[in-house]
Amino acid sequence: MIKLYQLEKRVINNFLYLIGKGNTFVIYSPQRSFSNFFRQLIEMNLFINYEQGKKNLNYYKHNPKVKLDINLKKKFIIFILYKEFNLWYESIKRNPADFFLKLNDFKINPMTIRDKKKLKKYHKNFYDFWILNAHKIKNIEFVNFREVLNDNNNQFLLNYFKKKYNLKSNSTFKIPTTIRFSKKINKKRILKFPITKDTQFKKINKLIKQRRDLLI
Repeated sequence: MIKLYQLEKRVINNFLYLIGKGNTFVIYSPQRSFSNFFRQLIEMNLFINYEQGKKNLNYYKHNPKVKLDINLKKKFIIFILYKEFNLWYESIKRNPADFFLKLNDFKINPMTIRDKKKLKKYHKNFYDFWILNAHKIKNIEFVNFREVLNDNNNQFLLNYFKKKYNLKSNSTFKIPTTIRFSKKINKKRILKFPITKDTQFKKINKLIKQRRDLLI
């Protein structure tokens, strides 16, 4: 069932496309990396379209083998959602969703939750690709999972995206209350989880700071 805010945004977004002023975003992250929450957060607050990758697997949000074609680099705002490995692994253990089923779609050797070393390599390779190619893409934004645990910070992120990409927004700030594959984000449990500040974590946070500092 389409909610009223979704219908209103769809009508406005279609109009913006007709006059050549519409924006579209894509998300890339492994499964269980807050992509559903983040998509809802963006769609509930900003007037922007989401590319699901149904017709083109290259734009599918959990694709671990993306090809940087000209459309991807020029047409979309790209959000890379980062969840540090230990947190991600715990999420996969609790509810893998379709993660293991989708591996075959991308010609990746089968794994199980017991293959922690292989999963860590998969996780590392997924994000290393974007770290290495970030300098080639103008409209790319990295978001650390721990950032979205704070509602005030979510509002800051939305205002930042709105200003940087000249987006329209709703007058009232909204936070998703129901999330696909998750009842809700257990903030207290996550905040107690120790931060793993490995090399990749530091690189991601450096890229976040570099891009946001450009707007200050």
